[in-house]
Amino acid sequence: MVQVVVSRKCAERLLAGHLWVFNNEIKAIEGNYSNGDIVHVADGKKRFIGNGYINDNSKIIIRLLSFRDEEINKGLFRKRIADALSYRLSLGWQMDGSFRVVFSEGDLIPGLIVDKYENALCIQILTLGMERWKEDVVDILKEIFNPETIVERSDVDVRKKEGLQPRKGVLYGDENSKVVIALDGLKFEIDLLEGHKTGFYLDQQENRKIIGPYVKGKKVLDCFAYTGAFAMYSAKYGAKEIMALEDSGKALEMLQQNIQLNGLENIIRAEKGDAFDWLREQYKKSERFDCVMLDPPAFAKDREAAAGAWQGYKDINLLGLKLLNDNGYLITSSCSQNISPMTFLNILNDAAQDAGCMLQLIENRSQAKDHPILISMPETHYLKFVVARKVAK
Repeated sequence: MVQVVVSRKCAERLLAGHLWVFNNEIKAIEGNYSNGDIVHVADGKKRFIGNGYINDNSKIIIRLLSFRDEEINKGLFRKRIADALSYRLSLGWQMDGSFRVVFSEGDLIPGLIVDKYENALCIQILTLGMERWKEDVVDILKEIFNPETIVERSDVDVRKKEGLQPRKGVLYGDENSKVVIALDGLKFEIDLLEGHKTGFYLDQQENRKIIGPYVKGKKVLDCFAYTGAFAMYSAKYGAKEIMALEDSGKALEMLQQNIQLNGLENIIRAEKGDAFDWLREQYKKSERFDCVMLDPPAFAKDREAAAGAWQGYKDINLLGLKLLNDNGYLITSSCSQNISPMTFLNILNDAAQDAGCMLQLIENRSQAKDHPILISMPETHYLKFVVARKVAK
């Protein structure tokens, strides 16, 4: 097998549990390989570190699959997927429920996402190395879950960095990509082929369940509402009235469908609009809310975009604070991995200063437990979820 010798700094990081080798950390490659092949990774003294797949099209040239000198085969992927499922079932998720089954590096299967929506599975193959194993992965998923359908949503830009084209379609079973799932007594219609990501934001599942005290009896604004999950949970927990704002026409249609599906037409009003423009306009009209929810898309998809993202997150939270009554709650998120939890709090503090108020930090949370974080790999920790109370100076 081809052996790849890495720098001392890289070796130390890998031995501490990180899974990536960057292309500027290679000291030598001994042997010939094709992109996607499994290679040995060793330190400068040729001591074994782990096995992973290689792709010199990517800045992340190797992603480790094992720290053991073992064969990488279908059996290893079956065990990893079974272990990931067992962990989630141990925490209370049910085989007929909806949750993330595999979270890429967080479950030691770099490049693979598997989301389960009751009897439907949606997968993302993000890397060339995992593309090589896709057929085996689909076989394993059919064997373990016996799903009605498996949909692929590998229509993501990151694949281009791997030398792959975006791809989506039905891989197995029922061609109907729309499913209705039940969560905590609420119903959601999801479009696995046309929705954002894999169709639904499962990473916010646990955060939605804690908003009750902050929305009960309140006038609530849900910005970037997508298909309405936070709005629906706000209604479930007793919000007085809810404005759900969404800029995407397709998402707005599903939002309105979900409002009707749950019989919440008298509580939730859905409106189309760009969040930045809409918030500015409502501020001019002296519109105010008791609770403002902000769950924008990632403003920083790489390190180079982090500086601009700071301004984007500050601006949207500043606008939200301007519409928030004193003693009201700002419930705000960032899914940009390149914005650290402390950086996000600093952004919120900057926004509060400009808004002429202070913020009490009530809850500081992250992604749901079916999106496990490797402490040795900060890249797996991406979601920041903050509940803060607006306090007048």
